[in-house]
Amino acid sequence: MSADNSSKFSRALRNAAVIFTLLMPVAALGTRFDIWLFTTGLMLFALSMAGSLLIQVINAIWLLRKPVPATRSALRWASLIALPPLVIIAIVLQGIAEGNPPIHNISTDTQEPPIFEQALVERGENSNPLEYSRELAATQSKAYPDLVPIISSLSPADAFERALAICKENGWHIYQQDSQRGLIEAADTTFWFGFKDDIAIRIRASDSGSKLDMRSVSRVGVSDMGLNAKRIRAFSASFKR
Repeated sequence: MSADNSSKFSRALRNAAVIFTLLMPVAALGTRFDIWLFTTGLMLFALSMAGSLLIQVINAIWLLRKPVPATRSALRWASLIALPPLVIIAIVLQGIAEGNPPIHNISTDTQEPPIFEQALVERGENSNPLEYSRELAATQSKAYPDLVPIISSLSPADAFERALAICKENGWHIYQQDSQRGLIEAADTTFWFGFKDDIAIRIRASDSGSKLDMRSVSRVGVSDMGLNAKRIRAFSASFKR
């Protein structure tokens, strides 16, 4: 390949890196604003990561051949521009390495999880089922043994008000609140793709004051990469503060 053609191809590779990197937020925002289905968004997101990875491989091999300065500069820029999608890959692989099981329905009470009522309407027909099985309870207990009910000295009424305040502070969409039964239902929306996870909070009287259980369920996907468990931990920490 001549120096001129080599320079042109390296610049084309740099332009491709720009396209693949921009495709990442476009895929997410298109899903968030209902321009296309989440499956299309995930496919475009995967294309962004695969294309960026391919560019890095081509650049690494090409740079080993010590191209002319103009070509080398374009290749380095292409590698830099194509870096963000690879950071996302690293985060995903880290989540897999942490051993998060392929589940998305998490509860602090695995024997009698909080029920969803209004969520049946909010979730729609194409969402994940809400059934909580014994097999799921066993998998969750092994993966997240730290997720337990919140035992508080607060009265059920005061615990309800504190829980409701935390939901509002977190920016969750509260679509059910029943202080008499101690039930709150809400949805949390992810920033980029706009994926929604439904949350049920149940508060009951206990010998010491009140007992709060929380459940968090993803509407789509098989594995939540531990996000529902993290949400419950964060809520519990906020409540105890």
